[in-house]
Amino acid sequence: MRIVALNIRATQGGAGRAGYDLHHRLRAAGHDMSLLYGYGSGIAPDPAVAGEPDVAMLGSRAAVLANYAAHLLIGREAVLASAARLRAAVADADVVHLHAAHHWYLHWTGLMRMLADSGKPVVLTAHDWWLVSGRCAIPRDCTGWRRGCGECGPRRFEDLPVLVDRSRAIRRERHAALRLLGERLTLVCPSHHLARDHRMALPDLRIARIANALDREFERALAAATPESSRRGHLFCAADLCAPGKIDAELVRALLAEPGISVALVGRGDPCGDPRAVHHGEVRSRDQLAALYRGAHALLFTSQMDNAPLTILEALSAGCYVVAYASPAAQEMLAEVGGRCVHSAAEALAVVRAGREAALYGGISPAELARRARRAWSGAAMTQAYLGLYAAASARTGAKRAA
Repeated sequence: MRIVALNIRATQGGAGRAGYDLHHRLRAAGHDMSLLYGYGSGIAPDPAVAGEPDVAMLGSRAAVLANYAAHLLIGREAVLASAARLRAAVADADVVHLHAAHHWYLHWTGLMRMLADSGKPVVLTAHDWWLVSGRCAIPRDCTGWRRGCGECGPRRFEDLPVLVDRSRAIRRERHAALRLLGERLTLVCPSHHLARDHRMALPDLRIARIANALDREFERALAAATPESSRRGHLFCAADLCAPGKIDAELVRALLAEPGISVALVGRGDPCGDPRAVHHGEVRSRDQLAALYRGAHALLFTSQMDNAPLTILEALSAGCYVVAYASPAAQEMLAEVGGRCVHSAAEALAVVRAGREAALYGGISPAELARRARRAWSGAAMTQAYLGLYAAASARTGAKRAA
């Protein structure tokens, strides 16, 4: 099968890591797979994919900056980067897999028209809420998208910036363009709660759920790991520890004040400025990250704005208990392995203080926790699920052409 995938990033961010891992899994399974991405950090090629001929950057500094300016002024992108290259790649593919299409590298309506004209089946993975809203990828506690948006007001700088709130009109345009694909489109969400929200906003479209999975490097790191030593300490982990909503700095400080409790921070930045915390910085090595999880007693996951955080499934698959604040994403993921969230920061502190993390999971051992997690988020299972969707989408498109 010939598959072309589009993504905002090649390897960076949650959607980038998920799409890149699927890309290599499909190539390993013998499929002709190519990945086209918007841009890497600094609007430059991602150095992690240098030398991979089947991975190429679509965006350019001029196109990205032009789209950013257009978004700032009118709330949407204006330029379809590398249109000729993209059109050729789509023409050569059996299936088009679209991941994150936002953040200044694609003109949405232009892309949808191109895909509609191609006649090719399209699988679109919705990693966030961008499709159902008029602008925001992460709406947090805003429910305006359920009423058609247009209510951003002072919230308009929460996500992508824009001078004038045109979210209601943009949402209508976005959905109208999406429906140009008709029966050839399958939407995929990595979590049940995100799929539910998309079905609410787009009830006439075909929507499936395929969970994110452990990437190949992390699975190999877990398989090659030596027997566990005694676990100790608690982790806070995020790409940017200072990003709003990611880490509860007050909980970090409260734990650091507890005698006998060690706290380690994994990621860029310092949310609390306390020298008693162990700072690992940004950890790119999958072996190192797996080792950190295998050596820790628990991960404190306090973000309530993520959809299907890879951090949770990685920690659980390493046998590291996750003490998570309640959110639809955390509740769904912990339930997969028989766990539950805490109801407040005070409960999180009490659980850690008493060493009762295992009680959140019915008392199961780290080894059993890891076994359940690796089964729930198997990379091989995810790959087979997507291949099944590709085959079904191709069959429907072929049947329609024959009719």
